[in-house]
Amino acid sequence: MASAIIEMEKFKDLLKKKNRLAVFVDGPNVLRRDVNLSLREIKENLKIAGLIKICRVYLNQNAPSKLVEAAINEGYEVVTTPSDVDVCMAVDATSAIYNPAINVIALVTRDTDFHFVLKKAKEMGKATIVVGAKENFSSALRNTADEAILLEGMKESEESNKERKKDEKEKKAGESKSKEGIMDKIRKGLARRKSGKPKETGNKEQNAEGGKTTSKTV
Repeated sequence: MASAIIEMEKFKDLLKKKNRLAVFVDGPNVLRRDVNLSLREIKENLKIAGLIKICRVYLNQNAPSKLVEAAINEGYEVVTTPSDVDVCMAVDATSAIYNPAINVIALVTRDTDFHFVLKKAKEMGKATIVVGAKENFSSALRNTADEAILLEGMKESEESNKERKKDEKEKKAGESKSKEGIMDKIRKGLARRKSGKPKETGNKEQNAEGGKTTSKTV
């Protein structure tokens, strides 16, 4: 009961702030293995700034189903596109700039090109927030936005790391075996040509008179 009261007080505090956020997450840019930001952590940090009215994550059409499911479970609207993800996200973010129900634009990305969206948002009187990973974060984005939130990427678990390495090892072994098979065929073909021996097909023909079978060499 006490926990519910605390959550209600937090909600009232957010209402007092009157900040209404539109959050746009550049999936291919920040959910990749070498960055791996937490969707939950992104939302938790942005909730401090106000009420999140629009919350979208943009993915390409080949995104893993588990990633799509995880985003939906965290309360994100998932937008998949066969074309450039950054273009789709930029169009939606620009549209939100002209939405009177939104007064804060939050972009989760490392792509420097989005600084144009941030500049336009500021020109139209919107507050701007950019969220990204601490490592290799764009200085252009940081210096353009009103606020920058830098997060630590999630560390790959030991189990998933072992599984990934195992898959990579098996893939390399398969490729190596395939190459060896091809090279073996090439070597045998070259040796046959040098010896002048014809290739035996093993086809058999039946003798019409005596019913005997004879091997035919081509």
